[in-house]
Amino acid sequence: MLTPRENFLKMMRRDKPRWIPMDLPCTPPVEDLIKKKTGSQDVVKVFQTDFRGVGVTPKEDLALWRKAHKALGFMPTGNTEMWSYGMVLQKPPPETLGSATHLLEWLHPLASVTDVGQLEKLPWPDMADPKHYTEIPTAVASSHAEGLPITAWRACTVFEDSWYQRGMDNLFGDLIEENGIGDWLLNWFTQRSIHVVTAYARAGADIICLGDDVGTQRGMLMSVDFWRKHLKPRLQRVINAIRNAQREHVWIFYHSDGDMRAVVPDLIEMGIDILNPVQPECIPLAEFIPVYKDQTAFWGMIGTQTTMPFGKPDDVRSAVADCARWARDGAPLIVCPTHVLEPDVPWENIVALAEAVHKEKLW
Repeated sequence: MLTPRENFLKMMRRDKPRWIPMDLPCTPPVEDLIKKKTGSQDVVKVFQTDFRGVGVTPKEDLALWRKAHKALGFMPTGNTEMWSYGMVLQKPPPETLGSATHLLEWLHPLASVTDVGQLEKLPWPDMADPKHYTEIPTAVASSHAEGLPITAWRACTVFEDSWYQRGMDNLFGDLIEENGIGDWLLNWFTQRSIHVVTAYARAGADIICLGDDVGTQRGMLMSVDFWRKHLKPRLQRVINAIRNAQREHVWIFYHSDGDMRAVVPDLIEMGIDILNPVQPECIPLAEFIPVYKDQTAFWGMIGTQTTMPFGKPDDVRSAVADCARWARDGAPLIVCPTHVLEPDVPWENIVALAEAVHKEKLW
């Protein structure tokens, strides 16, 4: 019997896969709903999805970041939490969230930095240290023992983590003024990503997920020239690191929300194997997929701004049928919501998505 990993490889190699691989990322409230309905939060087992995931959380002392932030004059009030690399998020008042209790607001602890010297003194973790990566080989081996391909995540590869720290306006200003601050942050997070993806590739990950949101609903967040100057060369370094470290071919997935069609030819030329999420709200799928189906694969296509929260089960089934038709026409694709499922998605639509995917047999 064909395993999901074997079927995924057939899809990517255009070798008549039996079924369409499916991924189903969920927010914590949706995971809670799945457990309430089924008794389990294991989305892979409940809905027979095709992928397990792994990520890296650096082993660092966040108390050092709190001390460093205080020295910079960053002392947030209210209900906040700290993530890796000293990133800080604030929890909005519960009454404003409804059922979306997971939503947080980014704060920008490095907004007040005025020179590169201040950045150099911060307690950045040494991402070359093997201690950060000890769990990865076990996660890969466990996924493969289930017959599942594993997705290894290093999205927010270069751009997003930099602006989360600095603030987007400030980061753009740094790069335009060439004051060194923006370049330092982009370079640090690039090198961080190189260390992480190298560990993934050496451990035998099947798919390494890169990405930075550079698209809006109506086009690029920045000019293509700006992207090519500041982000493309750094992203290429990360891609090259994967290729240099891979034991066999690793499939490189690139995520950007929005309409980023202007840089798709660049991404393909750079070595990206899979585009995500291919949002139907801003990219005409029936035009886009046939143009690029011989050059790349597609992961997503089921709208989380439209079909999943506001459509009916028949709308979900119709979107899956479109994907199956493109797959039979030679487009490598993985059916997936175009972002995590939020708590406004009806249970019936989640069930309809999984059932429709399992019903579509390709060859």
